[in-house]
Amino acid sequence: MKFAVEVASKLSGRVGCLVQTETGQKFPTPLLLQTTKGGSIPYLSREVFKYLTEDSQILEICLSTTDHMEEALKAFKSGIASFVGFPEYLSFVTLKDPCEESPSGFHVKDAVPFFTRRGKKELTADRFMDIIEVFKPNIYHSLCDNDTDINSSKKRVIKSVDRTENFFKACLERHKISETLRNSLFFAPIVGGYNKHARSQSIEFVSKHPEVGGFMIDGLHSNGEHATKIPRESLKDIVSHCVQKLNTDKPKMMLGAYTPLAVLELIRLGVDIFDTSYIYLTSTNSQGLVFDYNLAAEKRSNHLALDLNDESYAEDFTPILEGCSCLACQKHTKAYINHLIKTKELLGPILLMIHNMHHYLMFFESIRNCIAGDKLPELIQLVEGCVSEETVAKEDKKIPPILEQVEPASVAT
Repeated sequence: MKFAVEVASKLSGRVGCLVQTETGQKFPTPLLLQTTKGGSIPYLSREVFKYLTEDSQILEICLSTTDHMEEALKAFKSGIASFVGFPEYLSFVTLKDPCEESPSGFHVKDAVPFFTRRGKKELTADRFMDIIEVFKPNIYHSLCDNDTDINSSKKRVIKSVDRTENFFKACLERHKISETLRNSLFFAPIVGGYNKHARSQSIEFVSKHPEVGGFMIDGLHSNGEHATKIPRESLKDIVSHCVQKLNTDKPKMMLGAYTPLAVLELIRLGVDIFDTSYIYLTSTNSQGLVFDYNLAAEKRSNHLALDLNDESYAEDFTPILEGCSCLACQKHTKAYINHLIKTKELLGPILLMIHNMHHYLMFFESIRNCIAGDKLPELIQLVEGCVSEETVAKEDKKIPPILEQVEPASVAT
């Protein structure tokens, strides 16, 4: 696979394209990887997902939910994307599920703790590459120690960098001699927590190797909802430091459930590839995305998402989002989805996943158009307005009416 930058702007990030050289398939960036669980897009059948988009996709295959498929894949011999029923899609294989918080600790010298549906395992670099050769992904990254976040100690951060360098060397040696992986794009993980010196060391080490096809900025959170709670300024500061030191000709990836506003800020800094774990989390939390992404629209939303579990929607017979063309909004109402959620019907999260996926795919299309038109700052301002309005509304809702007129000094005492 090859990556090419098509449009670059100092203020608006960049638009590029991942191209599979064997077939000529093109994947425009900024790009969304389709997060899967057990090889399937959560809540959506193949037919329903095809109804959502006819565009080719790249599946994010998490080994923590698919490692049990290894023996069957050895016999199948055609790669993970074909095995899970999407032969026309490409695949990206990663270790951890970005939708679920990863346990911390359990480190041993030459292996990474690996938490699967069948319990904890220890994964060495050689064992990891054995699995990768069986899965035959189009894109993958080397094994790494990414067990760091904003609260990690300096000692833990330094150890993660040293261990990741050792894993990288072992994986790269296998990659260079593997006939199975010779056409696969090999991503190098950049670790080091929120320590700029450690990040620089990690970048300097992997940048020496021309075989590296892209970079994955990792070790910023422990996955799951943890990624949505990272202080935005801290995230921007460390990612900006990394991007400035990385090769501009190669794609940069960040996995995790980053919020729409965080995604926009990261794209402005130069990050190219994300995943759909945020969509999964909003859908399972009974939320429907309604934030604005169309600069030309006359009617504006003052919310990022609606909590459709709220009683206020029990008799609201309007769609999740007026004007949305997705199947959920065309055929169903907030009241019906509220009823499905209350009765714990599986159709509830299915309809939310349909809407949220459609909304996010359109959001990324708008991002690419805004970058091409040098209007990404305006889009960031638009989404920031939705977030600000929603934050104020939530804070107001938390204040008990009896305290609204109490003097600040009285409350403090």
